[in-house]
Formats: sequence, structure tokens, C-alpha cells
Amino acid sequence: MPISFTIKPLLQGGVLALALSLPLFAVEGVGVISENDSNTAKFRLMWIENPTTEATVGWVQKTGKPGVVHYGKVDKQRKHHLYTKAQAVQRTVTIEGGTNCFAKLTGLEPDTEYFYVIKDEAGVSRRLKFYTAPAKAETFTFINGGDSRSNRKTRQELNKIAAKLKPLFISFSGDMVNRATDKEWDTWFTDWQLTISEEGTIIPIVAHRGNHENNKEAISNEFDTPNDVYYAFTIGGDLLRYYTLNSEISAEGAQSSWLDQDLGKYANKVTFTVAGYHKPMRPHVSAKKEGDNPYKWAPIFYKHGMDLAFESDSHCNKRTHPLKPDVNGEEGFSVAKNDPKATVYTGEGCWGAPLRKADDGKSWTIDCAAFNGFDWVQVTPTAIHLKTVRFDKDDSARKVQAVAQMNSFETPDGLSIWQANGGELLTIRAKKK
Repeated sequence: MPISFTIKPLLQGGVLALALSLPLFAVEGVGVISENDSNTAKFRLMWIENPTTEATVGWVQKTGKPGVVHYGKVDKQRKHHLYTKAQAVQRTVTIEGGTNCFAKLTGLEPDTEYFYVIKDEAGVSRRLKFYTAPAKAETFTFINGGDSRSNRKTRQELNKIAAKLKPLFISFSGDMVNRATDKEWDTWFTDWQLTISEEGTIIPIVAHRGNHENNKEAISNEFDTPNDVYYAFTIGGDLLRYYTLNSEISAEGAQSSWLDQDLGKYANKVTFTVAGYHKPMRPHVSAKKEGDNPYKWAPIFYKHGMDLAFESDSHCNKRTHPLKPDVNGEEGFSVAKNDPKATVYTGEGCWGAPLRKADDGKSWTIDCAAFNGFDWVQVTPTAIHLKTVRFDKDDSARKVQAVAQMNSFETPDGLSIWQANGGELLTIRAKKK
């Protein structure tokens, strides 16, 4: 254990002696977690509306009044009074064992590193830091995955690997917990702390609702999302617009109208449009029912040229060719490789939930297989590149080297990548819409 100390001069027989005292914290910057003597825990940071200039800080206040977020562009470590800005909590949700607290930071600068601590009546939290999204078309990486509800060890290992890949954000497409109880959320957030790097970098999460978040307010209460849990934001100026959709409510009505209108406004302005949601339109596990509800989005996707859609729920992994909705095609789709409006579908889990046999591939499927992992994605001005991290029972996060720098897409030593049909790399080229 690293040792930090204070020096106390003592006079003993006229001789100046030094006595060392050992407080319960470790020195910052030597690869260990810094002290937290506040009553705060279970840290998280959310992207919801405009990640170039906003971020929502979340945590559990175990006891006492909610703390205040002190933040700025210069690292002042845990000296909260030296940070240039402060934000009080704007929303609280009472939970078992404390209070979920949310403080939305606004007026941030794009593509900038920010440092923050939370000061409450008891003390100061550990120092954390995050990056805002770029406002210009710059290359970045992100992770998408879902279904972490059951196998805690696998969930923890994948969380550690995610931290080592240093993505700009993680979009988590549902079924984080098995039951949306305070006890299960407490465990999930304990494990989520493993995505925070040793130096305190916290990765923004983009939270989606799954069927195991059966309480319709669960995601909003844990991540401060809109109550209906569908929203969108843009990264990189006109590079990418990301859509978080909710497959646990009707795909029609208000959600469908919003999606159609928003795509109508942005699809021809941005280079790429990407969507994430929980229930797949056409599961690649035979035991799962067809996703007739989310399939109602397929015509809207095609109308506006949605480039990529992430799905979850089935507890396997798949990749498809570019597809268009087709009543005469297999299960409502046909391959449209050269169609600029076609959509590639990927995902279906799995971040630790029980694996299911991928036994329902289609004629338009590139490949499907049952293993734990997540999609690791690079977005450039000319293409989206996707690798799928594969985690099997003999794998360990300890074997994985961290990438050299944030948003690197070079596969580090020790990381297993799915060798899917068609190659490990799935590429979606920028297309004229």
C-alpha cells in the first residue's frame, strides 16, 4: 500500500525529531484512488442533451445534505475552494441508504478536460475528471453494450476493460440490473466505479431502458434522463447524431413522431446517424419473440438513412449487411449494400447476462455468436469502424494493456476481438444522403 505522511517536529531532549503519522489516504498521481472523506459514493456522469457544453454529475449522498460540485479546467486536486465554478444539486431522488443527487453543469467548453470534486458537510470527494465532446469533426471512439444484469464477475471484468480503452463515452442499451431495486442498483453502481481510471477519468454514460428496468422511472431516477428515456445529441459539429430510443414503450405515437421530426431536421446535416435501444427488431436467438414494436422504426430509419443501430436483449452478438425494410424479404428485411439509406444492425448483448445460443441467423446476417463483450466503435469524418470485444471465461482484464491515449483504436495487447465472418473490422463508409 502506498504511504503518505505528514511531518511533525517534536522536541525530545533538545533534539528535533521527526515523527511520521499515517493518515488513511494515498498520494495522488501514483496509480491509486485518492481520498474521499465526504459522504458521497457511486459516482456517475451522464450525457443527455448537448455533450459539447453540458454534463450531468450524479452520485449517492449517503447521509447529510447534498454536496456541491466544484469544478474547473485546472486540476486543483481536492482543494475544492480553488476551483473556479460550483454547482448545487438541482434534483434529488430518495433511495434506500441515501439520496441520488444530480447537478447539471452548463456553459462548458467543447473538447475540454474538466476536473471536479463534491464538497459536503463531512468533507471532499475524490477528484474526478471528464472530457466534453468536440464541436468539430474530430475522430473519437465510444463503446456500446447492454445486458449486465446477472454475472457480476464478467460485468466487473468488462467494466475494467472499458476503462482501459478510454472511449469518449459509453452508450449502455438496457438491462443493467435484473430487478430495478435499490439493492441491485447499489451493486451495479459499485461495479460501475471500475470504469473510472486510476487517475480519476470518469466516462460519460448514455443510459437506455431495458425490459428489466421494469419500473418506468428507473432510468430517470438513476441517471436523470427524460422520463420517457428517448433523447438525442450531436457530437463533432456535423459528424454524428446519436439517438437513444425506448423499446419498452410504444415505438409509435409521440416517440415515433419525435424520431421522424428530429431525423428530418438533422439527418441531411450530419455525416452519420446512429441509434441505440434494447429490444432487437429481429432477434438472433430463436427463443426470443420478434421485435414487432421496434420494427416500426425501420421505415423511419430507412426514410432518413440511419447508418447504424445497436440492439441488445438477446444475450448474443450479431452483425448484419446494410438492410432496408422489405415486406417480401426475410422477416421484413432485405440486403441493400449499395443503398445510401440502408442500416447496419449490430449488438444484442451481452455484458454479463446469461448467454443464449445464437441459433436464428438470417440470410442477411453477416455473422452471429454467443459470447460476452461489447462493440468498440471509432467515428471518423469518412467512416465508422467497429470491433467487437470478446470476453470468454478464461479471459481477464488484467491481461489487457490500456490504450496509449484517449480515443485510440489500436487493439491493445491482451484484448480479444471477435473474428467474425467478413473480418474483425466492420466499416460503414460516409454516404451521400
